[in-house]
Amino acid sequence: MTQIPTYRTAAPAMTDSPFEGDLLAAGEDLLLRFETVFESDFSQVATGRTAAWIHGFDVLPPGADQREWPVESSADPVLAEITVVDGLPVTTLARTLVDCAADLPRLEAVAAADQFLRAGVEVHRLAGALEPLHGERLRRANATLLAADPRAESPMESWTRCLIADAGLPAPVPQLRVRGPNGRSRFLDLGWDRWRIGVEYDGMATHFGLAAETGDRRRHHLLQNLGWEVEVLTATDVMDHPRPWLIRLRDLLLRKGWDPSANDLHDINARIEEVSLALM
Repeated sequence: MTQIPTYRTAAPAMTDSPFEGDLLAAGEDLLLRFETVFESDFSQVATGRTAAWIHGFDVLPPGADQREWPVESSADPVLAEITVVDGLPVTTLARTLVDCAADLPRLEAVAAADQFLRAGVEVHRLAGALEPLHGERLRRANATLLAADPRAESPMESWTRCLIADAGLPAPVPQLRVRGPNGRSRFLDLGWDRWRIGVEYDGMATHFGLAAETGDRRRHHLLQNLGWEVEVLTATDVMDHPRPWLIRLRDLLLRKGWDPSANDLHDINARIEEVSLALM
């Protein structure tokens, strides 16, 4: 990494919208609050995270309450980049994706791009949406789109994959299929088939209780019997403490046969430290 990116939102950012404050009811749905903005000024178009929310995508920072998040809107979008959702003007899916890719912090931008691409945003429309961008916004948007992958099934999977890539480790395959001896397939959130290493984000047990946790353990045990080693990560690992598990992955990959050059390994060690610092 030649430059440590801004990785995530530290706190809700204020917007340039003149409508925040007494006009908008606190605790009301983000869509309804933009509707209030639009009814006060018909030139306003939902943009950024607000447009994503109205399109049906949650690209707010982890833990953020959409009822408190500032409305993002603008009178600037050209007509070709505006569509209507639930009777409200919003930037098109392609425009919204490119804006999120250019303006959101690195990890949130990649997770947002994964969501949009998984939903089937047409790639050819992105070229047109990228045309007005230049300078740093264009560089950030391109870097986000290069890192995006529609196979990711959750934002934390996206964050994990992005951290692994930014650390310089070999790129894992999202939703990697592993066939058992009976022909039944199991899927790993991320993995390297060549070295039989998997990475799993432990979100199921948190949301669905002991049954899901037991199912995950059985699946991991089966994979271990097939020669796989699985690194299980929590939200705290991914969001706050990436260094320990990135080092464990590095060492596990080396033990399993990954063979980077001495110079590459030195660079990877430095990048792991940079990634860790970027999340502090």
